[in-house]
Amino acid sequence: MLVIRKKNIIVGLLVVLLIVIGYLNFWFNQNTTPAVKPEDNRPPTGDKEGNRQEEDQLKTEEDQTFGGKITITDLEQPTDFGEEEGTSEATASAYASFFRDYRFEREQVRSEEIEYINSVVNNPASDPELIKEAQSQLLEITANMEAELAMENLIKAKGFRDAIVIIHRDNVNVIVDKTELVPDEVAMILDIVKRESGKDTDNIKIIPKI
Repeated sequence: MLVIRKKNIIVGLLVVLLIVIGYLNFWFNQNTTPAVKPEDNRPPTGDKEGNRQEEDQLKTEEDQTFGGKITITDLEQPTDFGEEEGTSEATASAYASFFRDYRFEREQVRSEEIEYINSVVNNPASDPELIKEAQSQLLEITANMEAELAMENLIKAKGFRDAIVIIHRDNVNVIVDKTELVPDEVAMILDIVKRESGKDTDNIKIIPKI
């Protein structure tokens, strides 16, 4: 009896297993994408015509972009009209900036020198001889500043756009806002500097701004 029962149980399990396998096989086939046949890869009717239309549309867009219309490159092309005038204005602006910046730096340096000299003069612990020397330097700086300003204004009054005069002890340097100087202009500037500074010709240097 036990053997028969075991056989029946085994047969029942096999039947159940076959049913489960059959169900799984059916479910898998329902959810699997069908294979593509070779003839399905052929392009549908009218694809060539669609491609031709797309190519014609792209060609038309290219013609509209480049054919007879102004592009960004065309707008950025420099013209020769007014080129020399623009260059001249830029050069003049650069020269004006040089003279302005130099005057600003000169004033800063002079201010620092005067501040230091005043600190020596006003210090109760300073030696009397040191104070006397500091006061002499202060008077020299002040005199040089006045002379430089006067000479610069006189040179500009002669028709030069700008000029910088630097007095350093026995030497005087003059920078003129002009790329070239003719002999008459050099003589004119030299006369002004000699008269206002009292320096010899050998100690005066005139420099055109290049």
